[in-house]
Amino acid sequence: MIRGTVFPNREALVAVELLSADGQFQPFEFILDTGFTGDLSLPSGTIRTLLTGRRAQSQVELADGSKPTVYTWQATALWDNETRPVIIVESDGEPLLGMGLLWQNRITLEARPYGSVVITRLE
Repeated sequence: MIRGTVFPNREALVAVELLSADGQFQPFEFILDTGFTGDLSLPSGTIRTLLTGRRAQSQVELADGSKPTVYTWQATALWDNETRPVIIVESDGEPLLGMGLLWQNRITLEARPYGSVVITRLE
């Protein structure tokens, strides 16, 4: 089970631990975004200073229909007490947690200030 919080600005934040360059898991806070079909996104500065992994280029489709080419990074996340590979999209925006990582999970949230977010694995 993974827990998070809904804040007064109406963003649901969830912490995910990522394996950093020093070999330790480090928590990062992500905005829950069901419109993002990938696993995770992070700002480029965060990726380059804290994470290791292979970089690749991918084309993504944004909500406005544009299809920019972005860098993606392979990383390891601690998700529901298990390690799993994730793809991180390098972005200029806020850190996002998308449907790729949420797939096969139930998301329950209290849509109010400081409401709880609970993510549980589906059987």
